[in-house]
Formats: sequence, C-alpha cells, structure tokens
Amino acid sequence: MGKRLVISLVCAAALAATMVGISLAQGTGSTAPGQVIHVVSGPQSHSEFLDFANDGLDFGDRLVSRGPLFDESRTTRVGTAHLDCVIATPVLEGGSFNCTYVLKLEDGDIMTHGIDPQGPSRVLFAVTGGTGSYRHATGQAEYIDTDVTNIIIDLDG
Repeated sequence: MGKRLVISLVCAAALAATMVGISLAQGTGSTAPGQVIHVVSGPQSHSEFLDFANDGLDFGDRLVSRGPLFDESRTTRVGTAHLDCVIATPVLEGGSFNCTYVLKLEDGDIMTHGIDPQGPSRVLFAVTGGTGSYRHATGQAEYIDTDVTNIIIDLDG
C-alpha cells in the first residue's frame, strides 16, 4: 500500500510540474493589461487598388497598402504597416472595406481586423492576435483617418 502511495504522489508532482511548465511557456507576452500603443501611418505608404475583372472597382476587388509606422510625434520610425482590404459594398463613394492590418513592430506583430468606411473616418477594429511580445494580444484599435492615420491600440493584456 505504501509503494502505491509513493507512486501516486510522484505522478501527481510530475503532472503539477508539467502544468506549471506549460503555463510558463505560454505566458502572456510582455503586453500588460491596459497597455496603449499609439503609432502613425503616414502619407509615405504605397497603396494600390486591384481591379480583378478590369471593369472598375466593385464588390470583391481589393486595396493593398504597405508603409512605414512612426511614433506618435511622427519623428521616429517604429515599424511597418501592411493592409489588405476587400471592397465590401458595390459602391466606392460612401462604401466600406473589410480590412486586415498587420502592424510589424520591433518586438512583434499586432493583427487587427474591421470594417473601414471609404474616406476620412474614426473606426474601431478588433485586435485579433499577434506575434512575439504580442502573441496573446486582444483588445481594440482605433483608426483615425485624416491626412495620416493615427492608430491607437488598447490591449487587454
């Protein structure tokens, strides 16, 4: 009976150590609850519309873009923004785009997704994940489009 108890205790300790190890390996990255990141995508971005049927931009065509990301003061480059949007309405004027952003920062990527109206706007996108320090990122990102795009990312942790 004593031998079974020792084996059971050893197995329980091994299971507990394994669970702690898995928990530590998954971690939460370095994103702290309530962390806010403010970056600016400037007019230096390269954008292109893809008209697949060559019949003018319409439902299902795409907008792709790539450009530098700067800090809030617009003086220091902090990364690169990659954008992929599908035209979600059959009209461009007053229409909307279904967009995914990948924001490549020094310590990892942040992915966001949302519906963006055509033209200047202020919209919220979901933070859908990330890599590196942002591998467990959730939250929301506010995109404020004027002559530049201010992106204010509010991470849950």
